[in-house]
Amino acid sequence: MRTFVLAMVAAMAATSAVAQEATAPAPVLSGEVSLDFAETTNDNYGGTMGLELGVDLGGTTAVDLNFEAVDGGALTLDTWAVGTVVGNVGVAFGDDLGVMPGAEGEQTLAAPAMAEAAQVMVGDAVVAVGFNDWTTDITDISNIQGAYTLNVANFAITAAGDYNLDTENTVLGGSVGTTMQGISVTGVATYDVDAEAIGYEGVVGAMGVTAYLNGDDTDLLQNVGGEYEMAVGGATFTAGANYNIDTEDFAPTAGLSFNF
Repeated sequence: MRTFVLAMVAAMAATSAVAQEATAPAPVLSGEVSLDFAETTNDNYGGTMGLELGVDLGGTTAVDLNFEAVDGGALTLDTWAVGTVVGNVGVAFGDDLGVMPGAEGEQTLAAPAMAEAAQVMVGDAVVAVGFNDWTTDITDISNIQGAYTLNVANFAITAAGDYNLDTENTVLGGSVGTTMQGISVTGVATYDVDAEAIGYEGVVGAMGVTAYLNGDDTDLLQNVGGEYEMAVGGATFTAGANYNIDTEDFAPTAGLSFNF
């Protein structure tokens, strides 16, 4: 879905005159075949074969369709979004349009759920309205999310919030990120008002390695993990692990994927 957001941002940057005269772009088909390995039971490891297909259409009208399948299973539509741009305003509808900041491990961050949603983007501000079941009642709103990103020097600072109309709970979130000399550093924090809980995560990426650590206000250091990604010919090899400091659980993973 990140490709869909980037396509919308690019379309908003284009002029209206160019948009009106431009020929509609052809859809782009992409895919990935992956072999993933992880611990299934104590000292036992298992693998899964997965297939991902993406159909993307950019321009003033953006479409993002992502299909997934596993070995022996049917090909299903996993996420989807459609959108358009009118002047400097982008409007989208889909089932993966939440705007709360994310990280890498995300074991301690509050993650308000948002199913199908309508999203409006105006410059660096974005608002998403989620629905409980849009197929039966489009007026039944589940939650509202908003985010604003401010770029200061080399830093991207985002403030976000989620309000759930059913539980009347509010979750606040924020992130600060920068990239210098090929090293990216991001800090993310969330605050659940009802639970009075603060979660945080720090992420560092460099030379194919992404490392993170996270915790909350009651336990400052809970998880440490990372992943290494390396291109091998026409394939991508990944190896990573998460270590839960409290339970002393070490969970390694590995994968091999082929993109087309």
